[in-house]
Amino acid sequence: MERLNNVEKGKLLADLLPEELPEIVRLIEQETKTFLQNEADFKANWKSTLVTAEFWFSLVRNIDNSINKCGSRLHKNNRWFADQLFDGYNALFTIYCLVEYSLKEECNHKLRQGIHFLFGDEPLILKIVKNTNHT
Repeated sequence: MERLNNVEKGKLLADLLPEELPEIVRLIEQETKTFLQNEADFKANWKSTLVTAEFWFSLVRNIDNSINKCGSRLHKNNRWFADQLFDGYNALFTIYCLVEYSLKEECNHKLRQGIHFLFGDEPLILKIVKNTNHT
């Protein structure tokens, strides 16, 4: 897996589990809304790390814009899904959302396995953003 970049991993996840794409897009969209609606609280409680709150929220906005711009194409076209949600630093937020979702009971077992295989099972941002009880 180390040979694949994040776009390739996102495409592979979409190819393996295309039936999960609508749910994945929905949960990522839900996370962007949670962050954007509670931005001031998150920023006020942000812990000092290599990832600044400003950088994190730029990723949140980028992903939110991609979802709004592309709509249902993200879960109908595996290439669009991967290119829009896993490109560059934006992949950090997408992977964060996937790993967080994989740790929840409602996550489909096959999807959980796919996420853990491709992206790991450790949250990227260790509870930095969880201190405000919004998520």
